[in-house]
Amino acid sequence: MRRFLMHSFFWLGFYFMWNQIMYFYISDTGNRLYFSALDVSLIICAFYGVYAWLMPSYFKHKQLLRLLVQSFIWLGLLAGGYAFIMKIFLTHMLVPIHFDFSWNYTDLQYNRFFIALVGILGGAFLKLALDRINTQRKLDAMEKANSLAELTYLKAQLNPHFLFNSLNSLYTQLDFDVPQAKVTLISIADLLRYQLYECNSDYIPLSKEFIYLENYFNLQRIRTDATASLNIIAMNQDLKIAPLLLMPFIENAFKYVSDDDNRENIIQIDIQLTDDQLHFYCMNSTARKQPTNNRHGVGLQNVRQRLELMYPHQHQLEISENDNSFSVHLNLTLQRC
Repeated sequence: MRRFLMHSFFWLGFYFMWNQIMYFYISDTGNRLYFSALDVSLIICAFYGVYAWLMPSYFKHKQLLRLLVQSFIWLGLLAGGYAFIMKIFLTHMLVPIHFDFSWNYTDLQYNRFFIALVGILGGAFLKLALDRINTQRKLDAMEKANSLAELTYLKAQLNPHFLFNSLNSLYTQLDFDVPQAKVTLISIADLLRYQLYECNSDYIPLSKEFIYLENYFNLQRIRTDATASLNIIAMNQDLKIAPLLLMPFIENAFKYVSDDDNRENIIQIDIQLTDDQLHFYCMNSTARKQPTNNRHGVGLQNVRQRLELMYPHQHQLEISENDNSFSVHLNLTLQRC
């Protein structure tokens, strides 16, 4: 019903516009309305013949020659039919003509032909435009669905990866400190509970993510001899962030930190919040003269993809590596809760 009303109002407005533009030179109001009605009705017939019949058939069969032939036939039938009807009206003066009409029948046929052509081209172009818009909407919907599916898959990948490393830490601790291992086990359970129940949303409060990172950092620090520091400066935490977004960087630092007795092994993590901008810095020392595979880890690849999916044009990620260290700089624009 809504579409019918939209089309009706459009053609009503088109009729009065055609009346004013095409027949402005006719002083008699009755003749102007009469000829405008003939022209617009011809355009409407041509338009909907293409819009509702020929173009849908073309989209189904994808035969351009068939479309052109059918359009030409439809054009000829409309132009010839309307010219014949108008000839009868003019010959028998069924409608009084109050201006000097000097066209012959051939002129009348040409006139109807070009007016019908306006309707056919209008119907074809509008149907093509609407089809293109609908196709783009479907592509956008499919792309969004694929992005959500990919994002769900990436988040799911983080859980077993983290669990594997944490259980390794717990296994090592069981050999020398059973009471502390029980505390560690409780910490692991809290972290997994966070992942299972807090991370189902696309975004979570930044304060909860900071608590998770601190617990995770303290858990991972148990299994390393490196000097590890975590500094969080955030006065306003009334923001939200994608869950588990920063954790792969920290996990990567602990995984690849150097283990050299002849120098200091360092893990340094700094997080600073300025207005809605999150500045994240993570650095770990690496083994000298040994190629590292930091950039090839599953976690880093996941976080790159998540940033592209959830923060397009809202992040800057720089990863640098040399013989002695590996560092990550991430600037991220966050949204308010």
